[in-house]
Amino acid sequence: MGRLERGLVHIYTGNGKGKTTAAFGLAVRALGEGLKVLIFQFLKGNAPLTGETALIKVITRGAKIIRFLDEKHPIFVPEERFVEKKLKEQIEKDFSAAKEIIIKGDYDLVILDEINNVMKNGWLSKGEVQDLIRQRPKNVELVLTGRGAPEEIIEMADYVTEMKLIKHPSQKGVKARRGIEF
Repeated sequence: MGRLERGLVHIYTGNGKGKTTAAFGLAVRALGEGLKVLIFQFLKGNAPLTGETALIKVITRGAKIIRFLDEKHPIFVPEERFVEKKLKEQIEKDFSAAKEIIIKGDYDLVILDEINNVMKNGWLSKGEVQDLIRQRPKNVELVLTGRGAPEEIIEMADYVTEMKLIKHPSQKGVKARRGIEF
């Protein structure tokens, strides 16, 4: 048990289900091996806790979750409540705080949940994330989740997994179910 000698970069992207779930599965694996885990959640801060988030909060020894209160997950926030300028400013501030914590190197595995969506929508520059990838301590494993991972970030990654939507119950009007979709 202990720290990683070399941290790599993972990307979970695509329009299919399972990006955050895969990242949290990796977090559970790392915790089981005694690694310290830090999870930042963008775009989900005011949404109800998902099952995986609730479980990690219970496990707490070795894990920390920071949910930024930015209110923009499309499942939970009506479009009429969305103020893009305010969201962009908040995300830039939150990312800066996250980067400061990551650079200290106190955590072995860091997950930036929904960061790909943040970049795709122009709420944070790709350059900021590229700088973080380059500046993180060499032993920090970094996971970036969300749809629309930019090609420049994909090129810097060591693992890239695309979840491809082929069929989903929502296409037949089935609502998201607690414990399965969230």
